Amino acid sequence: MRTIFTLILISAFSAAYSQNTVKASDIIRQINDGQSVLYKNAEIEGELDLTDLHTRRHTDSSFDFFGKGNDQYESTVEVSLTFINCTFRDDVLAYYHIERDNDTYIAHFEEDVIFQNCTFRRASEFKYSEFEEKTDFSGTTFNREANFKYAEFNNTPVFANAKFTDDANFKYAEFPRGANFESSSFDQLANFKYTKFRTPLNIKNIAFRGEEDFKYTRVDGNSFTSYLLNNR
Repeated sequence: MRTIFTLILISAFSAAYSQNTVKASDIIRQINDGQSVLYKNAEIEGELDLTDLHTRRHTDSSFDFFGKGNDQYESTVEVSLTFINCTFRDDVLAYYHIERDNDTYIAHFEEDVIFQNCTFRRASEFKYSEFEEKTDFSGTTFNREANFKYAEFNNTPVFANAKFTDDANFKYAEFPRGANFESSSFDQLANFKYTKFRTPLNIKNIAFRGEEDFKYTRVDGNSFTSYLLNNR
């Protein structure tokens, strides 16, 4: 009887573990099937490559000075993504560049993108991505560089209480409807060079523990320094 009870406990534990571990490939399958993605308290296993979708299309070709071709491919995530209290063990890619072929892959988001209280253990690449709807990274920890260079947020993104333990790259990013960085912390380089903000901009209790770069940053068309002076 005791042996049977032990086997039941082991089976229950194994089932619970499997339920809390999600393969990245299954998420990609959901997106391609047009299903909204919602996970809570899960660990995502495997590289989550959002540039490799059925919506991928060839959008641009060019040649550099040496005649080397550069092709650009863009995918569109057409469903909402919601991750709450999730850990991403491997890379999360909405951008990558293959140096050998000089090809670039980008993902854009048509619906809500929510990563609340999540942890990115490895890369979080959102360079060039466009976020059309609600965008929420509140309470999320970025253990490697958070790359939002050239990203565009068409709604007011929330990075409140986010923790950037490595570099945070928002260079050239655009926030046409404001942004919320309240109580976020930056342990390394916080790069907002050339970033364009519109108000409302919430930077209350923001913490910079490393270097920061706000050179050429604009808020409502004015310098970031002017914004700070007028909003003490």
